[in-house]
Amino acid sequence: MIALRGHHLFCAVLFQGHGYNQAFTARMQAVLTALEGGEPFALCQGSDDLCAACPHRRPEGCALGTEDVLRRDAAALRVCGFEAGQELLPSQAGEQLRRVREPHWQLVCGGCRWQREGLCSWELFQQLCQDRFG
Repeated sequence: MIALRGHHLFCAVLFQGHGYNQAFTARMQAVLTALEGGEPFALCQGSDDLCAACPHRRPEGCALGTEDVLRRDAAALRVCGFEAGQELLPSQAGEQLRRVREPHWQLVCGGCRWQREGLCSWELFQQLCQDRFG
């Protein structure tokens, strides 16, 4: 079963082929394909199946800021009403993600590197959320 940390639910909605490197991008695409195919997944705390391919992963956490990532994870779970350890179908996640409003999206995604680089936005989240995890 796929393991995903909280904020990666939002990343999966917004993914459009860009990642930290080729290995990470390929892993994200593989996970997204599985989710779009209806494969169930488990929410986890800490590193997940996407982190396994991240060049910034360190034994002690994320080189880009473990505390920031943990804060985003907690916010994602809170705004969707999920808990770590919960097993979900992608359609269940999609239902909750489509209920997210902009202030809650900002709690999870605001100030993220990908937002600063122009690769994600609230508007894009709304658009892609309608098509992903139906």
